[in-house]
Amino acid sequence: MDLMVKDNVAFITGGGAGVGERVALMLAEEGANIAVAGRTFSKVENTANKVRELGAKALAFQLDVTNRDQVNEVVQKTLDEFKKIDILVHTPGQGEVKRFVETTKEDWDFVVQLNYYGPLNSIKAVLDHMIERKRGKIVTVVSDAARVGDERLCVYSGAKAGVVAFTKAVAREVGRYSININCVSLAATNTPAGIKRRSKWAEIAGVSPEEMAARLAKSYPLRRLGEVDDVANAICFLVSDRARHITGQTLSVSGGYSMVS
Repeated sequence: MDLMVKDNVAFITGGGAGVGERVALMLAEEGANIAVAGRTFSKVENTANKVRELGAKALAFQLDVTNRDQVNEVVQKTLDEFKKIDILVHTPGQGEVKRFVETTKEDWDFVVQLNYYGPLNSIKAVLDHMIERKRGKIVTVVSDAARVGDERLCVYSGAKAGVVAFTKAVAREVGRYSININCVSLAATNTPAGIKRRSKWAEIAGVSPEEMAARLAKSYPLRRLGEVDDVANAICFLVSDRARHITGQTLSVSGGYSMVS
């Protein structure tokens, strides 16, 4: 299916691995030009090189999404080079994996800054430009923890739930400018970050990571864990004109872990 994103410019945070990298490559295959940003420059530059091999233009930036000034700077550099940003995909996220009574204010600050302020920084940085052009597609990756609450991820659950509510509110504000803003929500998924987190859960439970993965899969209606392509496919659809009448929504790509009517 043609996603109708040829010659679009996509700005992707967390683009050095996992979902962000795969979205960058999928959109490049559809003819979009890509700016990828992430904490480790070598990783995002590797993604950018893969994009170039597909025949698309690419920029790579080292970026801490919790640093608003950095976010504004790299967005402006993207605009200077490509003259526009049609698509924003914000992927970074990390939880505390501790019982709430064991957490510290430092834990809270880290989780809230990354998972709540990170999307706010990215979205604020592109929004004036999208409003001026009366065009834009925004997707933030969240978690089904936002929808059901997960133990040992209390602050993370709250931060991601904040992004879900924020997305609905901004969608109401900017819909008149033909800007669509949505969330894609994950449960256990075989991303690098997801595998790392699952190892922590396995250690807490006293089982192997493989056993933990099997237990989780059995608890999901589809009896499988998510793969990177499952998530990337949903994101690429939502940032395409095929999804032009969808906004303010949270789509769970989670094997049925959360079913919200």
